[in-house]
Amino acid sequence: MEIVVFLFVKPTTQEAIDIIQEFEYIHYNSAKYCSIYAIGYSNDPEKRFDRCYRKVTEMIDSDWYFSNKAFVDFKNNLEHRIKWEYSGETEILILQNNPDGRDPLNFSNYVAIDVNKGLREGYIDSFQRFMESLVRSARSKVTAKEAASDLRKSRISIKDTISEAIEDSKKTPSPAKQILKDRLFYRCANNFIG
Repeated sequence: MEIVVFLFVKPTTQEAIDIIQEFEYIHYNSAKYCSIYAIGYSNDPEKRFDRCYRKVTEMIDSDWYFSNKAFVDFKNNLEHRIKWEYSGETEILILQNNPDGRDPLNFSNYVAIDVNKGLREGYIDSFQRFMESLVRSARSKVTAKEAASDLRKSRISIKDTISEAIEDSKKTPSPAKQILKDRLFYRCANNFIG
C-alpha cells in the first residue's frame, strides 16, 4: 500500500517551469514510498510525432512531452468521477492505492491541495519543501504499515500524511488544525460542499 499523487501543473508560468525542473528529483526521492504522476506529461519517444504533445524538458535520460489535450481529458474524467474541481493552478491530488480491490485507486479518502493558494496564504513555504515533507511523511506511514502484522486490514491515513507534511513545511506557526479547515487550500473527499 502506498499513497498516489496526481500532480496538476501546466508548463505555462515560471513557477510551473520551476516545479517541472523538480520532477527528476521527486521521481528518485519518492520511488519506494509513493507514486507521483505528472498529469499530461509523457517520456514516450513516440510523442514527438504526436501534434498534441510538445517537448518541455529533458530528464532521466529522455525527453519529456506535455499535452494540454491529455491534461484536460484526464482532469475532466476525474472531475466527473469525484467531487473535485480543478482550480486552474498547480494542484496535488493525493489518494491511496487499492492493490487488492477491483479499482486500483481508492478515491474515497482523497485530499486535494491547492499549492498556489497554500503558498499565497503562507501555509507552505515552497513546493519543494512541501514535496520533501510529503515524501518523508509517506515514508514514515508506509514503513509503519509494513511493520504491522496484516497490511491488508490497515489503511494509510491520507489525512494524517498530509497533515504531517503541512505541519512540517508550513511557514506560519498557526496550528495545523486551522490550516486543515481552510477548504480552499486543503480539501478532503468527505468535506466538499455541494
